[in-house]
Amino acid sequence: MAKKTGRTAVRMKDVAEVAGVSRMAASAVLMGTGNGRIRVSEETAETIRKAAADLGYRPNIAAQQLAGKKSNVVALVVRETRNFLTQKVTAELQREAEEHGLRLLSVGSFPDLDGLKRVVQDLDAGWVDGVMYLAYENEEQWDEVGKLFESRQNVVTVLENLGSEGTCRVISDVRTGAKETIDHLVGTGRKKIALLTEQRESLSILDRIDAYREALAEHGMELSEEQIVVDTKGWLVNDPTTYPRFDEICRHLVEVVGADAIMCDTDFNAVAVCRSLRRLEMAVPGKVAVIGWHDLQFSSLLDPPLTTVAHDLSALLKAAVSVIQSEEEKKPSEILVPTKLRIRHTS
Repeated sequence: MAKKTGRTAVRMKDVAEVAGVSRMAASAVLMGTGNGRIRVSEETAETIRKAAADLGYRPNIAAQQLAGKKSNVVALVVRETRNFLTQKVTAELQREAEEHGLRLLSVGSFPDLDGLKRVVQDLDAGWVDGVMYLAYENEEQWDEVGKLFESRQNVVTVLENLGSEGTCRVISDVRTGAKETIDHLVGTGRKKIALLTEQRESLSILDRIDAYREALAEHGMELSEEQIVVDTKGWLVNDPTTYPRFDEICRHLVEVVGADAIMCDTDFNAVAVCRSLRRLEMAVPGKVAVIGWHDLQFSSLLDPPLTTVAHDLSALLKAAVSVIQSEEEKKPSEILVPTKLRIRHTS
């Protein structure tokens, strides 16, 4: 049977007529109305579902809400959609959503929180079933996000720890990837390991530093303050004016500190460090090993391919969707998903 065309939406009445049943029977099958008082045989129900599919019927969300049904829409709020990690998260979440019969609404919310506030209003109104906030490169928003989420159900923060209580967070366990990094570097003969990070305020980087130090202590080594450089915030990897500044950092770490391995807080810093070491004629990984963080799309395409720590995005988003779909009144406060070292050719 051909689907209806034109501007007029297919109505419940149209489905009922094609199926040869009452409108109430069609509604009971397709929307669960009637509180069980309207009994329809499985054969008739299948006829109704087939008629709806043939006609291209799509349930009215407002009517679904009146019937106590979910919208089957999940909102993902991100810093911006052009970001490399955001693109990976969106692709993974799209696959996960489809497996659960959900639709994904992706919203940018930076530099202000207008986008997030709109989807929270949609959540309160029942137009979306849940909201995921991707905590990545938007640290300045985290305090306000925590306050906005604290009294609401079916909201989840994903990837990094905002430090707020009362909201479920599905976050990467940075300690697993940090320990694997140290064990790998020490196991390949590295004697002095340094860290380059653009900030030292987030709980994630503080946890990583603690984990690096604990793992190094197991090998009788340390990560002193001299071996940590906090800089590069706002620097662009493809901006030639930053090249001398990266060169200065690398020269200091290798020639003054004596580092033979540099761990970076992001893949971007790792790329800049690799380029700088090449300009300084310091071989990677021969003289200096370099390790990134995040496993962004380009990391495996570099020359040489970058060793980096990856988030298990599939597991993170599967857990986040599970929390949103859960009927349990009490949500977990935290779900930790291990990170994993991807060993390539820079270490």
